[in-house]
Amino acid sequence: MALVRTPGQSPMLPGAVRFGDLIFTSGLVASSVFAGMASGAKVPFEEQAAGALSALLAAVEEAGGTKETVVKLEVFLASAEHFDAWNTEFLKAWPHPGPARTTVIVGFAAPSILIELQAVATAA
Repeated sequence: MALVRTPGQSPMLPGAVRFGDLIFTSGLVASSVFAGMASGAKVPFEEQAAGALSALLAAVEEAGGTKETVVKLEVFLASAEHFDAWNTEFLKAWPHPGPARTTVIVGFAAPSILIELQAVATAA
C-alpha cells in the first residue's frame, strides 16, 4: 500500500496523507489568515473557524473522504473565549452526531492564528 499525499497550505506540509482507507490531515487554518498576515489585518474568529473548517473538509475530500467520514477532529484554539463560537460552527457541519472531538487551548507561533484543525477520516 502506498502513501498518497495531497497538496497543503504550505510546501512543507501535505493537506492530507492517505494510507489505504485512512486519511490524516495536517493542521489547517483559514486561508484568509495568510492574507491577513501579509497585510497586518486581523481576521475575526468566526471567519477563521468557518475557513479552517472549509479547508479541512476540502483536504479530506481531495484525499477521498467526505464530511461524514471524519471520525476524529482535533481543535486548537488560541483562547477559551472562542469555545462557544467554535461549538456553533461545529454544529453547522455536524448537527448530531459528529466525529469524536478534542479541543485544546494553545499558543500559536503566529499570533494572528486563532484556530487550527486536524482530522482523521476514512475514504468514502
